[in-house]
Amino acid sequence: MTSATACPRGSACPVLTEHTVDELARESPIVLDSWHLYDGAAVAVDRHRERFTADTAAVFGVGREAAEAAYDHALGHLPATGSWFPAFVWTSAGLRCCVRPFPVEQLRAAAALIAEPLVDQRKSPSIKGIDHLWQLDRRREAVAEGYDDRVLVAAGGLVSETVFGTLVVIRDGELVVPNAPRLPSVTLAVLRDHAPALGWPVRDEPVTMAAVGAADTLLLLSALHGVRVIERLGERTLRPDRELQKSLQAALESARRPVVGSASWKSC
Repeated sequence: MTSATACPRGSACPVLTEHTVDELARESPIVLDSWHLYDGAAVAVDRHRERFTADTAAVFGVGREAAEAAYDHALGHLPATGSWFPAFVWTSAGLRCCVRPFPVEQLRAAAALIAEPLVDQRKSPSIKGIDHLWQLDRRREAVAEGYDDRVLVAAGGLVSETVFGTLVVIRDGELVVPNAPRLPSVTLAVLRDHAPALGWPVRDEPVTMAAVGAADTLLLLSALHGVRVIERLGERTLRPDRELQKSLQAALESARRPVVGSASWKSC
């Protein structure tokens, strides 16, 4: 499945799995991390690793050092060329790594959202993976209606994010991010570092669905696609700022660094 010279067991390493993330989530609770790997490089993997190991410690009681060593070992199994969407899945049996191809031509710069918001029923919005199956069902429902995703609102009615992404409202020259329970997005964290230099400060504040509906430009952030514009909100066609999308995506790509072969691997 991969070229893994760092591990003496190669593709027989028990960390590697042919199971999908969905199958692993059905077997036991999981903590999940995933991002786009292109020719051995990715954006802010150190931040992904930090979030993942902290969540693994919180959910499974695994020591940070042990979780970090397992994560670094899995990195050694990733391919050095091509476009991939690897998934690091901590299960009741330990770390499992799903190495999934994702052709670059499938990466998208635009998306469509269902206009009607959905009350967020996740148990742990801040931990990626705990509610994966619920999120997967909601995305399938959106796709069945001809959309990519839909907006989630917290119990009080304020916008949190989308089922599988961070929603950003463009308003008064700023990137406005909902201040509500949501996943601490690594993509957003990188843009916080870079967007102000481009003239786009990032502000966290409560966001209503009325504000989302009134916006001409909305962005959707994810570790796979990066920065996407929302081109359609329900039946309404938006006027997305594609130049802004391109400049923010370029800033995100400037943070891409080699990860394959850059860690100190440990043997199985």
